[in-house]
This record gives sequence, structure tokens and C-alpha cells, in this order.
Amino acid sequence: MTLLTDISKTLHIYTRVSTIAQAEHGTSLDSQRELGIKKANELGFEYKVWNEGGRSSHHEDIAQRPELNSLYLAIKRGEVKHLWIYDQSRLSRNDQVASVFRYECNKNEVTLYTKDGVFDLSSPTDKFLKQLLDAVAEFDNVTRTERTRLGKLNRVRSGMWHGGPPPYGYTLEDKKLVVNEDEAKWVKRIFKEVSQDSSANEIKKILDSNAVPTRRKNSLWSIGSINALLTNTHYSGYYVYKDAKSEQEIQVQCPSIVETALWKQVQYKREPKVLRKTQKNATEKNFYLIRDLMYCGHCGRPISGRIIKSRSEYSYYCPSREREWVTKGASEKKWERGHGCGFSRALNITRTDELVWETVKSLHSKSSLLKEEVRLRVLKEEQGLQLQSESHFKALQAKLKQFQRKHVAMSETLGNLEANRVLKQLNDTSYRTMTLRVNAELREIEDQLLKLRTELEGATNGRKWLSWLKTFGQEIESLDSQSNAQKKKYIEGLVNRIDVRWNDALREHELTLTMHMPIVNDGVTWKEIEEYKGKGRRAKRYDLFEGVNKTTLSVKKKDGRG
Repeated sequence: MTLLTDISKTLHIYTRVSTIAQAEHGTSLDSQRELGIKKANELGFEYKVWNEGGRSSHHEDIAQRPELNSLYLAIKRGEVKHLWIYDQSRLSRNDQVASVFRYECNKNEVTLYTKDGVFDLSSPTDKFLKQLLDAVAEFDNVTRTERTRLGKLNRVRSGMWHGGPPPYGYTLEDKKLVVNEDEAKWVKRIFKEVSQDSSANEIKKILDSNAVPTRRKNSLWSIGSINALLTNTHYSGYYVYKDAKSEQEIQVQCPSIVETALWKQVQYKREPKVLRKTQKNATEKNFYLIRDLMYCGHCGRPISGRIIKSRSEYSYYCPSREREWVTKGASEKKWERGHGCGFSRALNITRTDELVWETVKSLHSKSSLLKEEVRLRVLKEEQGLQLQSESHFKALQAKLKQFQRKHVAMSETLGNLEANRVLKQLNDTSYRTMTLRVNAELREIEDQLLKLRTELEGATNGRKWLSWLKTFGQEIESLDSQSNAQKKKYIEGLVNRIDVRWNDALREHELTLTMHMPIVNDGVTWKEIEEYKGKGRRAKRYDLFEGVNKTTLSVKKKDGRG
């Protein structure tokens, strides 16, 4: 590369390839450079090469292409009088960027050279021709982008991977996801550990201590990568591809690595942890019995807790003002009571925990539904019931996989129809008819998949309840002697969530407890058995009836913080 002080005898050569055009014959960086040097030799000029490398041409921001930006500034300073590019699209297919260059080149009397000829932008004819060529280049870029987008959608519909590295646990064969057995066994281990209440830190230690390689091979596992892995629906047998332009969503079936029920169970366990991650990091040293179940009844935010022993402050409160400060940098105006969220008074932790604890124990001890569950567990053949439940569970899993295979097959059929239409092996009428039939079949399969996943989720919850009953049973008397962590787990086994509202007129907090089961005011009805009437014997049978799953408590506000 040579640069002379005589700018009128120097040809500036700009080279660039896009990720799409890199492999096109005759447009490589070396080819562009050689053609530019050839033009410089024909003109008897020295030359300077501006090599952009591989950059897309659709960016509106010139600053995103450093060499083009430097060249633009050199043109503005009057240091460039002769510029060579392979064709119009090398500078930009975007009309805004192209217009900026036309203006500066015309203003500074720059002569533009391409493989097709010379443009003197001070000439009205050449200027008009250049504008036409720029418009054609931009149109070509738009149509190619749209063609690429539609092609990707058709590939996704037929079950092909949309691009980029496949998720951990999978590899690509024939552009489709297949299970990578070496990685999949660790995916299963990660989900199993979470289901057994292992933390992300504990899982990281397991992976690192077993030298489990990450996708980057030389790096260790991070907490973020483990948490991201746990959110992937791929492992339960499907994923959703969303087209950025049309926002159309396509559900694609893929091989599952973990059971759908286990995947659902892990999401259930992670949900409250994710919602409260920020506060947990800040307040890990303090124990809160029911905070993770509590939500503001006014704005819906998860309730926060504050314990400052030096000031005897033990409070549950809505953090809406704090969150507003974090997101906006500062509140828009000075805080005043009565403005914003209606949860304007903090709730005393000690009194609230005691009230909820006693209420939950009372509901448990009085619940006929829970007593019946324990009676069945103790008096009936629990093993037979469990086997029946396990058999039903496995049947659901098998049926789910069957419909997943059907979905994959129909998706492939849809892709093949599109390919045959493009290749003119199928006329438009036949294509439309078959496409309607296949789409209708796909909708029916997707409905079945949704029903099966819902049923499996219910089976998972049933298993969870069996596990909970085995752990606690009717041991009500021993509950008070349990550890704080055991008490918390006990409450979470019965209570789904607690919504808290502040009633300013009554000056009290209203707590609405939503239970996992309808055990509030449930009971039994007794009936005499007809066949024993008039035979000198009396016998009765009972029927269970469900109650409701909600109950409301109130906590009066007292002066002071304690």
C-alpha cells in the first residue's frame, strides 16, 4: 500500500464483503483489491486501500463500519479526489448512507470508479445514474432479506434449526436437533438436582468437580449459564421460534431430554426464586418465614422484608417506591403518603408470622380432605396405588412422545409441499388443498400436545402432594418443635400465595391466603347404609365434600415499629 502527497494522483480503493456475499465468485476481498490496483495502474495513479473486511451493508450508522467512517472523514477534509469501489453496493445499500456519500463526493469533486465505469458526480447525468443504481441496490437488498426470512420460516416449519449454535445437550444432524448423549446426561443431572432443592452454586460445584466441559471447552460453568439452561423448553420436547418482523410464533417439536413433568416441577420451584432474586442477594442473612409467598394486593409486586435489630424494626412492606427509584434513577417527586401504591403501611413480621402459622396449623388439623389422604396412605395398599399412579404417569409420557413424533412428521410434510411447489412439481391448487389439510392436522396434534402437557402437570402436582403427605402426615403436635426451614417448607406445602392489602379506613392489613387445595371449611356428610336398616344393626358411611381454597385474616396496625 502506497500513499503520495499528491492527492490528485492517488486512487483510494474501498473493499468490503458481506456475510452473504463472501463466497460469491469474483467479489472476495483479494479480487476487489486486485481490480482496484489494476484501475490505479491504468490511470497511472498511486493507491491506498481501505479494507473493511466482512461487514453488512444495511447499517444506517456509518460509525458501525470504521473504515468507511474514516474514508468519509477523509473525503470531507478534501483528501480524496479519486475513489474506486467494486460496485454501488460496496459503500451501502441503504439510501440514507448512499445519499450522504453522494453529497460529500459531489461537494469535494470526487470522481467515482467502479468495475462498470466512471462517475463524475458533478455531472447531472452521472449523478442521476448513480442515484438510480443506489436505489436498485437498496431494493435488491430488501428483496433478498425478505426472501431469506421467508426461507427460514419454511425451514423452521419443517422442523429444521433456525441457525446459531444448538442448545447445550443437542447437536445438529441434517440441520435438525438431535440429542448429544454426552451432554444430555448432565442436563438430566442438573434438572434432577434442582428438583431436589440444590442451588445453582451447588450444581456449579458438581459440574466443575466432574470436569464437565462447557460449550467454550476451556471455561468453567457460570451461575448465569446454569439458570439460562433451566429455562429452555427444548429439554421438554419443543421450542417456540418467533419471527422478528411479523412476530409470528411457530412451535417446533424436538427430541426431549427430561420428562415434561420434571421440567414443569423445576419451573415451579424456580419461579419464586427468580422473582425475588435481587432482594435475596441483599438480605440472605435474615430469615423470613412467609415473605416468599407474599404479594402486594394493590400493585402485584412481591413483598419485601426488612429486619434492623438495632432499631427493633421487623417489617414486611411493598417495595414499589424502591423499585421506581432503581428504574428511573430517582423518584419524580418527593414521597407522600397516600400517593402511588396503596400499601402505605408496613406490616409487623413477628405478629404476621405467628398469625399465619397458627392459621395454617388449624386448617390442617381440621381438614377432612387431608385426614382422608392420610387414612388412605396408612390403611390401604399404598404400594399398589403408587404403582397405578406410576403406570398412568408413564403412559402419559409415552403418548406425549407419540404426538411429538407426529408433529415432526407433519411439519416435514409441510416443508416438502413448499419445496415441491417451488420446484414446480406441484401445481398451486394441489399445494393449497394439501397445505390446508396438513395445517388442520397440525392444529389437532398441537391441541393434543397441550392437553397432555396439562395432564402431566397435574400428575406432577399429585406426586408433589403424595411426597408432602409422606413427610408431614398428621404430625400436627410436633410442628412447633421443627426448625425455621422446616416450618417454611411446611407452610409452602399448604399455601400457594398470600395477597396483602392495607385497609386505611379500618387501619388494618388484610391477608388473603390461597391454599393449594380446597381445605378451608371442607368436611364430611354421614349417611346410614340402607342394607343394614331393620336388621338390628346400624352402620353409616361418609362422603367428603370440598371447601374453598381461600381464607382472609386481618392484622391490626399498632403504633411503633416493634
